[in-house]
Amino acid sequence: MLPIRLKQLPNFLNDQLERRQILKQRKQTKRVFHLCFFSCESYFDYLYCSVYSLVKCLPKFEYKVYVFSDTDMPLTEDQTIKLIQLCPGLEVIPWPKSMGWGAQQIANIWKAYCYAAKDAAEEDIIARVDSDVFFVNDRIFRLVERHDADLIGDGHFVDFKYSQGGCYFFKASAVRKIIQLIEEEGIDELVADLDVDVEDVAATAFARRLKLKVFLTWFMGFPNELDNNKWFIGWLKYKFSCLHFVMKNKDKMLTAYIKHFDDCKDEKFTELLNSSKELT
Repeated sequence: MLPIRLKQLPNFLNDQLERRQILKQRKQTKRVFHLCFFSCESYFDYLYCSVYSLVKCLPKFEYKVYVFSDTDMPLTEDQTIKLIQLCPGLEVIPWPKSMGWGAQQIANIWKAYCYAAKDAAEEDIIARVDSDVFFVNDRIFRLVERHDADLIGDGHFVDFKYSQGGCYFFKASAVRKIIQLIEEEGIDELVADLDVDVEDVAATAFARRLKLKVFLTWFMGFPNELDNNKWFIGWLKYKFSCLHFVMKNKDKMLTAYIKHFDDCKDEKFTELLNSSKELT
């Protein structure tokens, strides 16, 4: 049996070719990115670092950041102030638990996407970003703003069965179509046939149900890929646009980002990150 890396090699090479062709294209329309985080008080350090990585990587893009704060464990006032200082215009919204498991939480997530899309143009992008996703370059954003797909996500970690949930991008027009589908058929009915009733599986299933264009690519690295490439960080930055620390102990995530990816060694960031730890 071939190792998974060898199995996916043809897919990876084709993906690199398609990505290169798309990135050469001129932007057809100006797209604003509406970035949705679902977080809580105990995840603040990771959230802060994730938003920092966005601010650092996206100086050439127009974007809006929404943090949907879990009402069971909301961000504190001090944490909210620090996030707004880091990213002026960031909006923190109290929101029901939306970790992504079960029909009700999936419904809460789609209500949040609807909120983010309320003033968005049809071609704008609504994106999910987990608190444990750190960006290392803007390549995926340049790809998304040029691509015509309705849903763009990373599929390599789940054998391209669906878009893994750490980060994915929907056109605002596609979000509105899926919201209408949920309203017409009900969330319980829509998730009943899923193998696992979890948010990322559901998002891809909804898109395919409506025959929207889905593009699954490579842009999100996972802990084992960071470990395997820790001596080749330049290659990691070329291969991926962000890292997703899907692990129970996420302390290594802060260490890895500061050590390998905070190229400017920003003193303000280090100071604020250290002070944020005193609050949690």
